[in-house]
Amino acid sequence: MNSSYKNFLLVILTCLVIFSCKQEKKSETSPEIEQKAATAVLARTRYTIGDSISIGFSQPVAQFQVMWNGTIVSGAKQVSDSVIIKAVSEKTGWKQLIVNGTTKSNETFADTLSVELLSDISPKEMTYSVLSSFPHQKTSFTEGLEFYKGELYESTGENGKSLLLKIDLKTGATIKSVPLADQYFGEGLTIFNDKIYQLTWTTGVGFRYNMDFTLDKTFTYYTQGWGMTHTDSSIIMGDGSNKLYYFNAEFQKTGELEVYDNKGPVLKINELEYVDGYVFANIWETDKIIQIDLATGKVVGSMDMKNIIPGEVDQTGSSVLNGIAYQPFENAFYITGKNWPTLFKIKVSGAAKKNSKTIALK
Repeated sequence: MNSSYKNFLLVILTCLVIFSCKQEKKSETSPEIEQKAATAVLARTRYTIGDSISIGFSQPVAQFQVMWNGTIVSGAKQVSDSVIIKAVSEKTGWKQLIVNGTTKSNETFADTLSVELLSDISPKEMTYSVLSSFPHQKTSFTEGLEFYKGELYESTGENGKSLLLKIDLKTGATIKSVPLADQYFGEGLTIFNDKIYQLTWTTGVGFRYNMDFTLDKTFTYYTQGWGMTHTDSSIIMGDGSNKLYYFNAEFQKTGELEVYDNKGPVLKINELEYVDGYVFANIWETDKIIQIDLATGKVVGSMDMKNIIPGEVDQTGSSVLNGIAYQPFENAFYITGKNWPTLFKIKVSGAAKKNSKTIALK
């Protein structure tokens, strides 16, 4: 390599080093972009449906517009340094407020705020009477229970013990069963369009069977699997939160619903049963069954089941109430729990009813 070429390379390298140092110095001294403070603010985020929501301003505002859940609020008026709007919504849960406009210093602003809406009704107390009882296998850690064409199906949990079962109602004996692999903890089940769907707890894997219990397909979901039921058009699943999720027959998510009572979000929603526009649900680790209006997300009814728990059940352990199935031609529910020796047939009184047939919202 000749000396002139070496000198050329040296010049190039020197320039690169100088450029790099300047860039590094520039990045070290450049000020960070400051987050602009919100102009529209809320003193609190939790309200009850029908409440007045006060939106405050951090500086004087010349003009503004409020959008509530995607719709412009007409007639929103400023009172002193705030704006009052009504929390009008059919459904409970988180809603979006967008406030935009111009300040008196001629600055534009657009702020997105979130509001959590609780139910505006108190759940009605439901009662029940026991019509009869049947044997239930104490080895069954019940996670799902459902009637289909008059026959009883059950899903059980625990790793290494999980099963899909078809049960003889009168004797409690197993007519047919399929075990799950040891890594799966069986959860809720439902039968939709002549297919049996079974969830697992934390693996994100579910199974769809033909009615002869042969495996049709596996499917996945991205939350925990707890309870499951269905309407005429959708599968409904819970994950232990206050949300119910809607799926189609291929287990593709089509929607969700947030469940609230008048005190806040209702958590630990477990085994589910759909009846005429409502979902009846066990609340895990309690003796309570609630009634959820699928049109609104509101808990409209609550039922204390502690008096039905068999005396031999250890209530300090995991043998909690969990299993609810409905027989429409009897207008009766069948109730059991994890490792309970008994399945109870009950009649429920005081439950909310629709004035006409309801199609559940997706």
